[in-house]
Amino acid sequence: MRNPESKFIQKMGAAGMMPIFFNPDLETSLRLIEVSYEAGIRVIEMVNRGKEASTIFPELRKLADQMPGLSLGVGTIYQPWQAEEFVDQGAEFVVAPVMNPALGKWCKANDIPWVPGCGTVTEVWEAQELGAELVKVYPANVLTPSFVSSVHAVLPTIEIIPTGGIEPTAESVKPWFDEGVLLVGMGSQLFDKKLIKEKNWQELKNRIQVAAALVESFKGT
Repeated sequence: MRNPESKFIQKMGAAGMMPIFFNPDLETSLRLIEVSYEAGIRVIEMVNRGKEASTIFPELRKLADQMPGLSLGVGTIYQPWQAEEFVDQGAEFVVAPVMNPALGKWCKANDIPWVPGCGTVTEVWEAQELGAELVKVYPANVLTPSFVSSVHAVLPTIEIIPTGGIEPTAESVKPWFDEGVLLVGMGSQLFDKKLIKEKNWQELKNRIQVAAALVESFKGT
């Protein structure tokens, strides 16, 4: 099922887990990147969910450039002009909550990996036709793991990442890998708000390390 020629798919598959976050405070955002990297994370997505995003992202890019092997992408992108803004700032891949063909065409023309959000087999097929190698099952807590095997029954080469409601527990993660996902995305369930507010970076790092080890144990099963 894996495309051996795609460096993007190789990178995402090796990661197994993609933390997803946004924080309007620059220093906190930088710390979240540092903590994640120290915990072994090598793929991370900053979502475009606040007016501060376009000013914070370039600073994250500068930091990521000092972290060998880290891939930094941007999420919650709907339109080509949004993608262009963040790609110009160094985003390595673009994630979307929806399947917008115009965005897919822009990313393909600019050779930028595009991960659209899909909720039906038709959307997955359309995304694949537009060049997507990896699609986001969203919202994952609504679609459930069985959606993945249903997609792969008719579209066996597309890779899938579920996001939305994935928790860092065996009960939450294992069913998705059992159904054949490439990796999982985790947001607020991973980045505990209480720990961030308290600036308890060591405990947050421990939490991410435990989640990463859990995911690693289920990859390829």
